[in-house]
Amino acid sequence: MGLQETKIESLPFVTAELNYLAPVSGKPRTYAFDPPPGEPKSTSLPEPHQVPIFDARLIAQNVTLDREGFALVRHPTQVKDFYNDEEVRAVYYPAVEAFLRATLKADRVFIFDHTVRKRVEGAADIRGGGPRQPATRVHVDQTAASGANRVREHLPAEADELLRGACAGNQSVAADPRPAPRFTAGDG
Repeated sequence: MGLQETKIESLPFVTAELNYLAPVSGKPRTYAFDPPPGEPKSTSLPEPHQVPIFDARLIAQNVTLDREGFALVRHPTQVKDFYNDEEVRAVYYPAVEAFLRATLKADRVFIFDHTVRKRVEGAADIRGGGPRQPATRVHVDQTAASGANRVREHLPAEADELLRGACAGNQSVAADPRPAPRFTAGDG
């Protein structure tokens, strides 16, 4: 039984305001670094939507990567401080790599990036300047094109061969605000 057969509306939920992109003239863009002189940091405008965020832990066993495109799994970690990059790289990376190899039957896993986000009042949201501020809008971390570019950037000698095969990402993905259900699973 997958999401299509599950009565999603019967699951516990909270309602939250999520910002989506409002229609703008031209292609919206946001610079992750300082913009060129005379350019705004972002041309995108937020469009808030009240959406239910369902607790899918009750149906986690009914959701599969092959059918829904994602899976909900419980995977405890030994990491004590996710703000400590050394601990994350030494403890979390190897555990995630082993978990993904076993779960996806992958020959190899390559972790190319991680972003730490933490609200720091008054701080700018810049890369390399400490924790990034929390994202303020629903977004997709990687598109098909940017994902392929990341493979070329990090594994240039193997990129063509890898891009002919399957690549998977451990990343956040969000959709548009129409009536598709939203899920979250957390500790507890």
